[in-house]
Amino acid sequence: MNHGVHFMAAIAFVWNERRQNKNASRTKVIPAAGEEQLLLVELVRSISVMRTETVIQTVKEVLKQPPAIAKDKKHLSLEVCMLQFFYAYTQRIPVTSLVDSWAALLLLLKDSIQVGLPAPGQFLILGVLNEFIMKNPSLENKKDQRDLQDVTHKIVDAIGAIAGSSLEQTTWLRRNLEVKPSPKIMVDGTNVESDIEDMLSPAMETSSITPSVYSVHALTLLSEVLAHLLDMVFYSDEKERVIPLLVNIMHYVVPYLRNHSAHNASSYRACVQLLSSLSGYQYTRRAWKKEAFDLFMDSSFFQMDASCVNHWRAIMDNLMTHDKTTFRDLMTRVAVAQSSSLNLFANRDVELEQRAMLLKRLAFAIFSSEIDQYQKYLPDIQGHDLLKYFVFQVFSCSNV
Repeated sequence: MNHGVHFMAAIAFVWNERRQNKNASRTKVIPAAGEEQLLLVELVRSISVMRTETVIQTVKEVLKQPPAIAKDKKHLSLEVCMLQFFYAYTQRIPVTSLVDSWAALLLLLKDSIQVGLPAPGQFLILGVLNEFIMKNPSLENKKDQRDLQDVTHKIVDAIGAIAGSSLEQTTWLRRNLEVKPSPKIMVDGTNVESDIEDMLSPAMETSSITPSVYSVHALTLLSEVLAHLLDMVFYSDEKERVIPLLVNIMHYVVPYLRNHSAHNASSYRACVQLLSSLSGYQYTRRAWKKEAFDLFMDSSFFQMDASCVNHWRAIMDNLMTHDKTTFRDLMTRVAVAQSSSLNLFANRDVELEQRAMLLKRLAFAIFSSEIDQYQKYLPDIQGHDLLKYFVFQVFSCSNV
């Protein structure tokens, strides 16, 4: 097709012009296409010379070198508009058309990593990848499958870097990260973009926006797709390749979960949802077991929004159930605190509070389990010293 790049760029421009009213409710990081925008998808599909492979190749060229067709639109990000169109396009074409065009799609995914797309564009690339995996869980050719795994690794890494953009190093000598004190975009979990529509619009030029603006959106997107995506892309005998990627993601996730301040609440919710989804797959355990247990034992653990409780219940159930040692470790900590003598140089109230803290966590672990799952530990839980020091806590624990 002659002038295909300019034609597709024009489609992207009109896509932006036909976007939904900014007050429309949106429930995803990647907004759903409007009815008028979907007409553009059907228009392109109806053009006989615009086969799926041709569309993919043309979109790739637009991303590499967007035509200057909207100089008067200062805030227009043509690449993001193009990817929004392409994401809707991949949702509506037959599976066979997408699979037959895998080679072209792979080149587009690889190039998208290198062209320096703004954050919303990278979110859409992950969306396109996820859409392909949902439609075609496996590739027959081993080389194709390995290419898919490699490009998935790189795309997820890029989204992880955006997710961690609201973190900073505690000191220049250590890699420890903590949440930046400056407020970030708040996401309430039900309307991801409505409060910041103008700034996070898919048509917004993002060169003047710091990446940290998008960190919550990156975390939210990962919580929605990452666990299932990795499980589909990496076969049962290749799960070990997932661990380094997840360790890197957890490096960004844990600092958000350590911070219980109000301005970090949206990031905390997204991270606990992400950890909950990952914990459902036993092969991921090595990447999060230690960090999850440390967070559970943190003195601020229960300072969370009520919406996070069920996610933490799922995490603790998976943490305690998938092996036979973790719950015993928790019981051992309680037993040691119960039997140890009071330190002469420590405040008695402080020590009693520490013991109470352990018992509260034991109660939550039982609360997160199946009925009667830990019945055999009941005599130990109801030990004499616990009754002596923490009557109220034991009463609460026993009623769980």
